[in-house]
Amino acid sequence: METVSVAIASIGRETLLDTLRSLAAVTRPAGVDLKVLVADDSKSGAATKLVTAHPIKSLDVTCLAVASGNISTARNALLDAADSGWLIFVDDDEWVEPDWLIKLFDCQKEFDADVVIGPVKPVYPDNTPDWLRRANPLYTDWGHRGKRLYTGRGGNTLVRVDFVRALKLRFDEAYGRTGGEDTIFFAQAAERGARIFATDDAIAHEHVPQERLSMNFILSRAVRAGQSYGQMRLARHPDPLWHVVFALGALAKCGVAGALALSFRLFDKARSFRMRQKLSLNMGKLRAVFGRPLAELYKKPD
Repeated sequence: METVSVAIASIGRETLLDTLRSLAAVTRPAGVDLKVLVADDSKSGAATKLVTAHPIKSLDVTCLAVASGNISTARNALLDAADSGWLIFVDDDEWVEPDWLIKLFDCQKEFDADVVIGPVKPVYPDNTPDWLRRANPLYTDWGHRGKRLYTGRGGNTLVRVDFVRALKLRFDEAYGRTGGEDTIFFAQAAERGARIFATDDAIAHEHVPQERLSMNFILSRAVRAGQSYGQMRLARHPDPLWHVVFALGALAKCGVAGALALSFRLFDKARSFRMRQKLSLNMGKLRAVFGRPLAELYKKPD
């Protein structure tokens, strides 16, 4: 019997219960046992209290007291606690489809992958404007099944534990409140030989709270994503001339995205907003070039 660990960093959001219920309902491949690790990153033990108050008999759940207010610390605790060959990072606002586990491992076996990244599809509140649903600003398309990737993220992601431990990879705690720690972690894994692939059929969904529909949040998140990506690329290429070329490329993309955002605004609000996101993303890259600090993204746990 092979054990697969699902790793969840949580501050005790109610949506964690939907996550756990969906995990209990997944179809398990023959010979696979599933266990869940929850890194409780709240100072009040909110995640542990939630799990204890709503037990799921068919699911083996272990809570780890972390209380760091730092998602990198929480994810490192999950890495340390894993006693299985495979770890799957899932966020506590996600839930998975019944064939999710089978699809992840189908992709892993087909491409001999060390990391597999599945899609996370946002579920917007009922009162979300139609144009914003069409823009789908909180969805990131990682690509078709079998697309080779050179970075990754920390949600709906299958990881070969032995590979990560052999390289002594850790999530950088300096990015634990700003975001970007997962981008850097998986980029480092890829640089050291990790075979990272996307699949589009191992589907997770995520709750989108009302406050994440604000223009300020969405565009700020795009800036942060561009900045963390830029920091990763700049660190890999220390040549100052390369930095200049990178900055000029980002500046040109800002110009194109800004012009398209203005043009589409006349007849397609959704496409215009997507261009505003691209503009913000490239502004983030420029912030990286000029060494601006990353803003905190994650809410500190109670």
